[in-house]
Amino acid sequence: MIRRAKPLLGTLVEIAAESLPHSGSEIPLEDKALEAAMTAAFSRVTHIGRLLSFHQQDSELNQLNRQPGTWIRVSQDSLRVLKLAKWLGKASNNLFNCTVGGEMMSRGALPAYLGMPLLLQGEWQDIEIKDNQVRLARPLILTLDGIAKGYAVDMAVSELRRAGVGGGWVNAGGDLRVFGSASLNVLCRGPKGLSQKICVSNMALASSRVSQTLSHDYPALLLPTGNVTDVNIDLESERIVSVSAPFAWRADALTKVAGYLSSDSAADKIAHLGGRLVSFE
Repeated sequence: MIRRAKPLLGTLVEIAAESLPHSGSEIPLEDKALEAAMTAAFSRVTHIGRLLSFHQQDSELNQLNRQPGTWIRVSQDSLRVLKLAKWLGKASNNLFNCTVGGEMMSRGALPAYLGMPLLLQGEWQDIEIKDNQVRLARPLILTLDGIAKGYAVDMAVSELRRAGVGGGWVNAGGDLRVFGSASLNVLCRGPKGLSQKICVSNMALASSRVSQTLSHDYPALLLPTGNVTDVNIDLESERIVSVSAPFAWRADALTKVAGYLSSDSAADKIAHLGGRLVSFE
């Protein structure tokens, strides 16, 4: 097993790969081939970060944010993430909402270098897609950092698999996906410390701290409620939500959905949207 880590996506990204043969191959990869595969995976993560980071002012995401009402031609990676965000916004009745950047800026959770938008938040319908072009129907701010981080993890796994890596994982600050022959024991954090132990194998796992209080040590998911009608939990209570799913983008996004719901209703809703509620404390 070879493990490497780099500071990317505003966090530390770790990639682990083992030299067992991938399905369809009879010969394990040599260490040099593993290193090359990991380099390709890190490069893909770096590329997606440049395209979709809110904190990178020249990203494709911020080209959209700066020009509401204007059709912007975007890359295939940006297009895929925006389609996924739009789909999940619709499927979750706007519980997943990536149009809340203005409100996050107003609370100090995001920097306001783009200037304050006219609207603090919108809805999934505000993201309009035509072929490989996207526009914002109204003057608001998209923030895709969570779902884009999960998508970057998934694409890194795709690079490793394409190179013939038999197993391993990619972990981007808690957005974790384990694949192939590898497995990894992790501890899901609760608000009072470490909690349950989980063996992750051939799945993704993501966690979010839900709170209305900003913390530099452990960033919180602050939940806007302006366009949400299905909330059935005390939003002032602090808790940790962990969700597993086949893909990291989905696991990360579904922690946002679960943050609005009680434990019982969250389990059903997350299952309906293709994930599993692992921890809700």
